[in-house]
Amino acid sequence: MISGEWTGTMCLTEAHCGSDLGTLRSKAEPSSDGSYSITGTKIFISAGDHDMTDNIVHIVLARLPGAPEGTKGISLFIVPKCLPASDGSAGERNAVSCGSIEHKMGIHGNATCVINFDGAKGWLIGPENRGLNCMFTFMNVARIGTAIQGLGAAELGFQGSLAYAKDRLAMRSLSGAKNPEATPIQSLCTQMFAVCCLLRRP
Repeated sequence: MISGEWTGTMCLTEAHCGSDLGTLRSKAEPSSDGSYSITGTKIFISAGDHDMTDNIVHIVLARLPGAPEGTKGISLFIVPKCLPASDGSAGERNAVSCGSIEHKMGIHGNATCVINFDGAKGWLIGPENRGLNCMFTFMNVARIGTAIQGLGAAELGFQGSLAYAKDRLAMRSLSGAKNPEATPIQSLCTQMFAVCCLLRRP
């Protein structure tokens, strides 16, 4: 995943619970080999299924048998689309499937999916019944990454517009250039801003 050869998702909400994760129903049954059998359906999974990479690693919230009700009974599991082979490559297909494609407002560059886990093999991440706490480690990193992307886009936009304002001349006559030494937009905008500030003074 670090090298970008595999991708990952966060599988949180379900159709009946929305943002109230305390009511989720996905379950995890312990297996004799130390893994877990994950069963349930998750919705609104960004890039939930695709063929751009050999494997997709799903991070899934589910309940262990006898877990407390509400958010204090949720555990976190890692469930790959394909089970890793002995050499580390993507091996046989896990019991993970795309149920349907959904539309998530504002996201058009990837497939948003309903993901079904039908006894899929998974492994516990972190302590039992502390899955929501562990999940927010992923969530907060994603939020910071998104904020950094927005900051980067804003900075590039500012640099581009500043360079344009320094070079672009204003006030060209319809009949042709009358003043080759015309004021650049940057200077004109600075003057207009100063005038506006003066007009707003009491």
